[in-house]
Amino acid sequence: MHQARPQVISGGHRLMDETDQRRYPVTGFILVGFPGQQELQAQLWALFLIVYMLIVLGNVSVVCMVTTDKRLHAPIYFLIANLAAMDVLLTSSVIPGMLVRVILDTKFIRWNNCFVQMYFFHSMLAAKIFLLTVMAYDRFVAICNPQHYLLLTRDASFVKLAGFTWVLGLTIFLPPVVLTSIFPFCGSNEVYNCFCELLSVTSLICTDTISVTFLNIVLNVLIVFSSFATLVWFYIKICKSFKILSREQKRLVCTCVGHLLILSFFFPSLALYFALFYFGYSSSIIHVTSAMVYVTASPLLSPIIYILAAKGIREKILQLIRVRKVFPHVASAVAIDSN
Repeated sequence: MHQARPQVISGGHRLMDETDQRRYPVTGFILVGFPGQQELQAQLWALFLIVYMLIVLGNVSVVCMVTTDKRLHAPIYFLIANLAAMDVLLTSSVIPGMLVRVILDTKFIRWNNCFVQMYFFHSMLAAKIFLLTVMAYDRFVAICNPQHYLLLTRDASFVKLAGFTWVLGLTIFLPPVVLTSIFPFCGSNEVYNCFCELLSVTSLICTDTISVTFLNIVLNVLIVFSSFATLVWFYIKICKSFKILSREQKRLVCTCVGHLLILSFFFPSLALYFALFYFGYSSSIIHVTSAMVYVTASPLLSPIIYILAAKGIREKILQLIRVRKVFPHVASAVAIDSN
């Protein structure tokens, strides 16, 4: 008997069952984006374009300042520059493609492009989480064990740790992405998100997904929860040691402010996204919005936070805009505050 072809929709195929999937290979997915918000498409496009430009401008500026000013060649500033680079790559794996699809008036993304995007997004996300943990370790050692901190600085241990976060991030999500790509998909090929994210795409697999689901859960627990627990442990140790710290060590506690602010934006938004997905909100506008918040909020705010909280970067900004000559009273106030 003649077999009906899968239903075709604008921009791609709508998958039917496993037999059809084998006969008519999947060519891509439909990224639904913000459900029911088609009338706001132009406004959302302009918003994310502005946000992306600010993210790139702010974070690239931080990288350039740290790499070109020898006074900023300290472990904490080196880690900040790495965080800025990761934020640029993280958002670049998502937002430009989303903006291009809006211009082309399509929600379709090809199969290979989807999984390449998925790999780079999750790799940079994992690397960022690892680096935030290393930054907490940096502050812990600098405050609670300054002599050991000098040794770590001399032998460039933080360079090695930062490099390790990149390598680990680029490798740890390769197995689940590859595993997901070899499974058959059937039913709908609509991804309720603005980009190809592992959990959203995995939910469309039409066979037994115990192996890939278990792998995703294990990775999420190992990366997110273990890193968060380690971060909390470092800061608990700092708080417990506060009474016995010297005056100079207590002054260093203030350098944790920027890192804590970034954590307060990043981890809650990430936890909200996972909670909404696992509790059945994967096709709602709340779920999609939470995904875009944790993709953009921390990268957008990080440069601002570190410009305000990091003394060396703040002084570099003042030097670049020549505030001491144009606004001497502002410069004096900033100098007093820095001291």
